Amino acid sequence: MHVMKPRADFEPVHALLMKSISGKAVMSAVEMKVFDRLEGREVKVVALADEMGVVAERLEPVLDILVAADLLTRNGDGYRNTLKASEFLVSDAPLYQGGSMALTMRFTSMVEDSITELVAGRQVDRAKTDDGWALEEIMEGTAQDARGGSLSPVVDFTADLPGFDEFRTMGDIGGNHGLYTVGMLERNEHLHGIIFDLPDVVKQTQIRCDSLGFGDRVATVGLDFREDRIPAEQFDLILTSHVLYAFKQDLGNALAKIAEGLKPGGWFVSHHFSGRGEKGNEMRKASVELLTRLCGYSSHYIEREELVGILEPLGFEDIRSQTITETGLGLMFAARKIK
Repeated sequence: MHVMKPRADFEPVHALLMKSISGKAVMSAVEMKVFDRLEGREVKVVALADEMGVVAERLEPVLDILVAADLLTRNGDGYRNTLKASEFLVSDAPLYQGGSMALTMRFTSMVEDSITELVAGRQVDRAKTDDGWALEEIMEGTAQDARGGSLSPVVDFTADLPGFDEFRTMGDIGGNHGLYTVGMLERNEHLHGIIFDLPDVVKQTQIRCDSLGFGDRVATVGLDFREDRIPAEQFDLILTSHVLYAFKQDLGNALAKIAEGLKPGGWFVSHHFSGRGEKGNEMRKASVELLTRLCGYSSHYIEREELVGILEPLGFEDIRSQTITETGLGLMFAARKIK
């Protein structure tokens, strides 16, 4: 029988496969500075194509993808930026995300053409990934991602902790671009920070903190927290942002080293992905986990209950948590060391 009636609808799978080219079209629009050209004005497609030196008939479907993504509005054949595009995709905007998007595309491209081989056991070169964190291009991408999403909520969450105004020393483990430390120092003029990261990374971190005017209050120390320890009972606050997942296979040991570094009464704050078992964002959550595991980590998700179960026996109390946004995956978690 050559004609069969399907019992299920396969169209959503076709739509899923097309999302790859849609995402790359958005990235290309950033690279071509489409949003810069449309900022504050409406431009017709032919005029825009002439400005850019491209083919109008080929530019138009790219613009329509941007309309579908709520990045542009269309009025006849005229296009204009939405608020989202103006805030995040115009290259001189304070919250510009072009570098962050390029970083995401870089990580996904590492694995997307090799999923079959990686699932079968081929390994991603973790040492090469570690080396990449020291590159200014990658550090700027992670900084943009923080500015556009978690930085402000994490700083607010931490600054609201009891006794924050009395904090004098903080440690930022895996601090990379340094913005979380700088953000805390802006909220507490008496606070000094030490950023711990891989030796090649902290050289660039210090340059960035110096350029932001915090060189006299920020020090950087090169270490590999997978193997090394931080100074004991030195910090009123220890912060990690999207770092704990790297230690998930031995999370108890990593948290014990953090507890060791805190003064009695000091606070541990983490920002990381959570909520994998909850409803919503199913495709994004599964995609993040696929990328994470193919890159050699056990999971990118750490749930509140797991942290509580480890930290309470280590002498932590006053545990609190809050999501970054209602729709995102980020969890802010804080606990106070009593002993």
